[in-house]
Amino acid sequence: MNNWTWDRLRVFDAVARTGSVVAAARSLRMTGPAVSQHLRRLEAEVGSALVERAGRGLRLTDAGYVLAGHARTVARVVEHAERDLAGRAGELQGTVRVGAISSAIRGFLLRRVREFTDRNPRVRVSLRDGETVDHLRALHEDGLDVVAAEYWHDLPSTISQGADVTRLLTERARLVLPDGHRLASRDTVLFSELAGEVWTCCPPGSDAHSALAHLVRRAGAQLQVGFPVADHATQLEVVANGLAVACVPELSLPREPSGIRIVDTDPAPLRSIELVTQSEVLPLHINEFVAVLSGR
Repeated sequence: MNNWTWDRLRVFDAVARTGSVVAAARSLRMTGPAVSQHLRRLEAEVGSALVERAGRGLRLTDAGYVLAGHARTVARVVEHAERDLAGRAGELQGTVRVGAISSAIRGFLLRRVREFTDRNPRVRVSLRDGETVDHLRALHEDGLDVVAAEYWHDLPSTISQGADVTRLLTERARLVLPDGHRLASRDTVLFSELAGEVWTCCPPGSDAHSALAHLVRRAGAQLQVGFPVADHATQLEVVANGLAVACVPELSLPREPSGIRIVDTDPAPLRSIELVTQSEVLPLHINEFVAVLSGR
């Protein structure tokens, strides 16, 4: 046990994640025989087989499953240490994988990503659009480093307790009506007054859809979605063409509305954008990215 080395655990982590000696060797830029040798030595030191043949690949034994989680932790620590040492010696380097909802990407993320990459040209930032629930799953499964998540205050939070959360902003969602709508002259509209309206909103399964359905149901009506559209800009076009009404967060509302009327609702739906990372020691380049996004 005390003869284990960082390299052997790092190699085992690659084998466990890829399920193949060849794939592990490719990801580590090693030869296949070198990976196999590390694996055999680690099994000898553990005193148990860690992998077994499964077709053309490998699968973990029970002992392998136990060790794989620890090997992932060790591999992350080594990666972070190498990047941080490089950062201390000069420029930060590495990759930041970000998942975000489209309104956050358009509203402020692109501007802050540009600010960060101008300052840190050797750090690559990738942005993935999509639903918060999918991004949080990817964060948990090590597919993302940072998530700009939406949280609707009328719903339970889907963010796990094992995550670090920084609230970036809180905003209202406002009712968007076509010009000439029967309620377009009002300053505030009750959700109960919208019974029977056709809506355009994000598709079922999204947090935005669930929050809107909850508010409409609480007002004694049923949400009738005629135009399920994920993008707020497209929802606004649906409304402008007189086909539906919508409830759109302020971040996505146009500065100069055309063909639509924007009014308040009672109650007012509230949405927060929150920056979520794994609750662990993060490498310097990710910490710096989080600092720029949160304005620290």
